[in-house]
Amino acid sequence: MNVYIRPIRYDDAIKVLEWENNIENWHVSDNNSTYELNDILRLIDSLGDINHSRQARWIICDSKTHFRLGAVDLFDINLIEEKARVGILIADKENRKKGFASKAIRLLENEAINLGVNKLICTIYSDNKASLALFEKCNFKKNGSIEKSYLSNDYYLDSIFFEKCLKD
Repeated sequence: MNVYIRPIRYDDAIKVLEWENNIENWHVSDNNSTYELNDILRLIDSLGDINHSRQARWIICDSKTHFRLGAVDLFDINLIEEKARVGILIADKENRKKGFASKAIRLLENEAINLGVNKLICTIYSDNKASLALFEKCNFKKNGSIEKSYLSNDYYLDSIFFEKCLKD
């Protein structure tokens, strides 16, 4: 279950493109269109300046094999208010529910503090039971919800908001 996170690199671009263009992931990421390789390369370029990009992304890797398990990111970073939104993906279904995501979130929390972020925020749709359990396990606190905020396959889902303060 040992994982580490590292900043995204150019040699990750093709794998990230595959993850971003996987339609099965779109529902949890609010994505609804495909990307091209140049889009991912521009994203990686932009991450060098957090004040401009307002995001940071890390690749989650297996400590023994260095296999890319997924990605974890901070977006909508606001350094004045010391807050950011969190996203996470364990890409392959066979690697989910093995503790990789909770370990990556803990590592992300350290990176967030180093960047000057104190509050992490996430929005999870009510049908995403795995993510709801993950963020509760990582001590995020429910901070409200909006009923029927997202239309998915002809039915509405609630948006559930979580947050966590990293330092008192």
